[in-house]
Amino acid sequence: MSTALFVFGYPTSIAVLTRWIPVVRERRTRWFAAHELGVAAIVAGWALKSDTSAVTINASWLVIGTAWYLAAGRRRNQKT
Repeated sequence: MSTALFVFGYPTSIAVLTRWIPVVRERRTRWFAAHELGVAAIVAGWALKSDTSAVTINASWLVIGTAWYLAAGRRRNQKT
């Protein structure tokens, strides 16, 4: 099961990360949602393998990436 989660999670999240700045700046919600699902799958895969270090690292990015996306949206709304 963890392998299936990695097969989905890593390519999906990396594909979005290669375009991260435009995703955040342009508020590409579908891309962001795909990234969140991908990273959540990665976290779940590592949790199934009981690798707490990998869970911590990837879950941290999940939180940081979400905060970045949300903060950029607030800044954009304040300018208009």
